[in-house]
Amino acid sequence: MKRVYNEIMSALEKRAAQFEILGVKPPETFDVHLSQETAPEEFEFFLPAVFYDYSIDYTAEYLYVYLYAIQEFEADTENFSKGKESGERFFDFLTALKRCLNGLKIPGRAFGKLLLYQEQPQSNDFYYCHLLTFRCLYKSELDDDLYPETPKQEYYLTLKKGRLRDGLKE
Repeated sequence: MKRVYNEIMSALEKRAAQFEILGVKPPETFDVHLSQETAPEEFEFFLPAVFYDYSIDYTAEYLYVYLYAIQEFEADTENFSKGKESGERFFDFLTALKRCLNGLKIPGRAFGKLLLYQEQPQSNDFYYCHLLTFRCLYKSELDDDLYPETPKQEYYLTLKKGRLRDGLKE
């Protein structure tokens, strides 16, 4: 999943203009999700932030990527407030994030394109927090990280005393 993590980070950096077009800052922090948004006094990060997590459903052959989008609360965002537009910036941030990542192709034969699967606001006492879930087809048997390719001529199987042994030719 290191490859997925790095591809998402790279896409956010390369496509920063998507955020600028909507008048919001691109993520200043991209990190593995450790529930930073629920205990900010225990972590150092800069806002806006995106935190990465994932799960794999091997039976359905799907990879789920969970991105926690975090932004600080804006004051006076009520409908009658002069600053209500400042509250709308979070929605612009989410839109830019979705534009950057929806349809992203992860290199390798094991992965399909990341497609937005669902999204859901997260309760949080410290920040605006929104969970974006992306999903893509994932064929673990083709994942080069798990199964590095070995040229066929260098690989052998032998049967000795009823046991199958494998290895590389020297």
